This record gives sequence, C-alpha cells and structure tokens, in this order.
Amino acid sequence: MKKLSVLFAALVASLSMFAQTQVPTANDLVDEYVPGQLCVAIYFEEEVCNDVVFVGSYNGWSTDDVSAMIRFKPLAGFEGWYVVAVTDESEDIQGKPVQLKSDGGFDWSYQTGDVDSWVIHSGYVEISAGFGGESDLKNYDKSAPVVLTSKYFKEHNSPCVAEVKRDYKIILNAPLCDGPDGEYYAPAIIGDFPGNSWADPIAMTLNAATFKYEYDLVQGVQGKEFKFKAVGDTDWSNQIQLPRVNEETGETEWYDNPNIKLGEETTIEIDYSHGRYTACAQETAINNVETKTSATKEIRNGQLIIKANGKTYNAAGQEL
Repeated sequence: MKKLSVLFAALVASLSMFAQTQVPTANDLVDEYVPGQLCVAIYFEEEVCNDVVFVGSYNGWSTDDVSAMIRFKPLAGFEGWYVVAVTDESEDIQGKPVQLKSDGGFDWSYQTGDVDSWVIHSGYVEISAGFGGESDLKNYDKSAPVVLTSKYFKEHNSPCVAEVKRDYKIILNAPLCDGPDGEYYAPAIIGDFPGNSWADPIAMTLNAATFKYEYDLVQGVQGKEFKFKAVGDTDWSNQIQLPRVNEETGETEWYDNPNIKLGEETTIEIDYSHGRYTACAQETAINNVETKTSATKEIRNGQLIIKANGKTYNAAGQEL
C-alpha cells in the first residue's frame, strides 16, 4: 500500500508538471491578434481573481480611466493563461500587466514583479528593472507573439488576499536646504493611502516640541507605500535626496528618498536630516552636508520659525 501511495504521489506531481509546461505556441494565438499587432500571452503563477489590464505607452501610462485600458482575457484551452493584443502602431511599445482591485479600481501595488519574476518562453521582449520591486516590458518584437510566465506580482501583493488596515503615525526629521539662495522647504507625504493615491503631496504637521513633522495615516493598508516630497511639488521635481557612497568609485552620490512600506509597526520614525531637497542641490553640497545644521529653529508666538542663511521662514517654507 505504501508503494502505491508513493507511485500515486509521483504520478500527481508529474501530471502537475506537465500541466504547467503546456505553453501556447504562435499557432495557438493566431486568432487573438492581427499581424503587426503586439500580442502578449502570460501565465500568472500567483492567483488572479480580478481583471488584469495592460498599462503602458499606448495610453500614456494613464491610470485615470480604467474602462479605457486594454484588458487581458483568458486564453481558451490554456488554464491560467491570459492574452492581450495592443493596436498601437508604434514600434516602441512599453507596458506592464496590473491586476485590478476587487472594486474594479486601479492600484499600482498589484503590478507584476521584478526582472527575476519573469520567464520568456517565445518571442522577444526586453525586461528592465523598475523603481523598486517591479519591471517594465519594452522593445517588443511584433513579428510574433510574446509568451511569458509571471511568477509573482510586486512584493507578492495580491488583491485576492484580505487587506490588513492599521492607523499609522509617520514622523519625519526633515532636512534643511543648503541651496545658493538659502531656501527652506517644508516636507509633504505622498503615497498609496486613502485620500492620496500618489496624487498631490499632503503637508505634514509640525510638532513644536520636537521640531519634527508628523502625519497620522488613518486606516492605512499594510504593504502599501509612501515617500516624501516638498509641499506644493506636483511633478516630482523636488524630492528629499539622500547621500550614499558609490562602492565602485568611492564617491558620494545622491538618490531620491525611497518608497517606504507600511508594515506591522504603527509608528514609523524616519531621520532624513542628513539629506537635502532636489531644488536646493548644488555641486558643492555633497562635500558640505553638515551646513544644513547651521539653520536654527525656534518657536515665536506659538509658531515655528526657521532661520537659514540670513532668511526667516515659517513651517510651510514661506519666507517671512
């Protein structure tokens, strides 16, 4: 009986392996597109419970109108496989699959994963690393269908799993500006949370006792992300930048502050006082980071006053 059980288990495993290796060919996809169109077939190893849209250059990477996005459809005869045809006539099509939320809304958190999450079965496409934990698909060859396997969605996030919501307190020790005109910028938070969705930055509140900026994030979803910009910055031009040493050259370089993920800890305190704002950047600033501490802060009539390079500012970075 034991030997039969072992044989049965081996048979099930072999059948499972066979099922997973049933990859569609170009002949299987001839009815899914018009010659000259981009045709992409993808097998998703992680669960798909909602529609999957193809977002990319064909729609200007816009997420405003979900109904106008091209959607993947199940590929008949191939369980777990989805196919999409893109009518864009451009030779330089770029894009990526994103699974929609259960309410049909769009969320970048549910895009496919990084470079290592892909297997190319046939056709040609370049897979390039995205900002963090994701990738872009570009430089497609439209002469034949592109057949891929997606091993996982970004950070293994899935709208098929119930969201964990918590109240978070975000605390930021903000940098001071060392720009040529001695500007001061107040920090704002932006991210994937209620009332924002990576839209306009929201000004943080100053704690007059600690001189740190705070934001109370109510019912934030664990696994979602946020980062910091300057108040009033809507085009990503003025972010907080942080220094790091290039291991190859030994030189100090600047990079935009990374996305921070909401986890189990509900108080998230971040010290970026050693950083700078993009708008204040100078070539000489890399070797002169300590000048940021030359600014002074004080409370005057209950309001924060910042003095930097001979100028006086309020907590919102407005010169007085």
